[in-house]
Amino acid sequence: MPAGATSTITTTGPRGGLRLLTMRLLLGGEEMSRASADAIAAAGSWGDLITLGHRWKVLPGIEKRLLGLGVTLPGPERADLDSRMSSAFVQSTLSIRAGLMALGALEAAKIPCAAFKGVAALAFLHAGPRARTLQDVDVLVHPEDAEAAVRVLEAAGFHRSFKEEWGTYLAFVRNSPGFAGNEAISLTDGRGGVVDLHWRLGVMDSHTLLGRVEHRNVLNRPLPVVSPGHAMLLTAHHALRNDFVPDDIARDVCDFAAWTERLGDSGPSESIGAAAEEWGLQQTCLALATIAAELRGAPCEVTGNASVRERAGADRLAALYFHQLQDGAWSTDLTYLASPRPLLQILAGVRSGWKQYRASMQRMEALNGEPSPTLATRVGRLLRAATHLSPRQWRQLRALAKAKDGVAAVRVAR
Repeated sequence: MPAGATSTITTTGPRGGLRLLTMRLLLGGEEMSRASADAIAAAGSWGDLITLGHRWKVLPGIEKRLLGLGVTLPGPERADLDSRMSSAFVQSTLSIRAGLMALGALEAAKIPCAAFKGVAALAFLHAGPRARTLQDVDVLVHPEDAEAAVRVLEAAGFHRSFKEEWGTYLAFVRNSPGFAGNEAISLTDGRGGVVDLHWRLGVMDSHTLLGRVEHRNVLNRPLPVVSPGHAMLLTAHHALRNDFVPDDIARDVCDFAAWTERLGDSGPSESIGAAAEEWGLQQTCLALATIAAELRGAPCEVTGNASVRERAGADRLAALYFHQLQDGAWSTDLTYLASPRPLLQILAGVRSGWKQYRASMQRMEALNGEPSPTLATRVGRLLRAATHLSPRQWRQLRALAKAKDGVAAVRVAR
């Protein structure tokens, strides 16, 4: 963490303790990882660790760490780990093959494209799908190519998860605060492989991202992926969009640490640093570096050109992560109270037709396996959650809302 900052980590409660120990096991040096493994073993929590690792989608990292430490799991827990890993490997392979097919079809149609997130991590950081599992393949195209790209993928055998008319879907995505400036649609092939097609990532310029594409072998097939520096920024962007909720960004924290290590002690190139600043991601990157350093028990040396205000904001985002890591996730709707942007988006959606907007929201929630509470229920939960926040937590929430506002709006490229 930045020099002079004070650690806010405590291990209050068994739930928070296991979650913290899991992240320290994954990211800590040998001494901290071993101490975390010993604490988990002493508590008899190997089964809980595997269950948590499965939910966080970090079982490959746990397996690698335990192997490196020479830890032998008890028979039942070992069998459970193997079973869950096998299932995740199958889904990873299905999605990678779907991604290969999708990217091949788009390139054949002369549509610029590239994979990012999980596939980029596989291409640059890991030996194969068992080392870094994924549930879908994220593909980026230019906004002007989005509709054509969907048609190409449908012709290749993919099916849209959201089957509304294209204009209706676009209107919903642009007026839905949960997307935080991200515009994408999921498509599935006949085998169950999933491709998430993205064409807008808030302020992140697709022409810049697709201008430095590299072809790397995945499953012995070359496919286009974003550059390592941009992959790091996209990891930070995903963590911010997911409100620094530990259950949703465990892999992002691990991947970000791996990206910074791959980029070397000198840190990102000048162009990547400039992109992080232009796209409003410098504070988020510093927060993730702070989190990784805290979990390792080391000072955070990465500061770049961040101002005092940005460092303070990064500290608040890191503190927000650790509060949620130990005490459970806050309601993501709370950010609606800290910024006018989400409310303005919702009002725009309502003006376009409340019934259609509400129906689209319910379908999206159903696709994500989420409940669809009534508006009164949602507001009641939001207000109850708000009354439990301390002034310090309100400042953290405000820092999150401001950071999300900074990356969500679409800007004209200079």
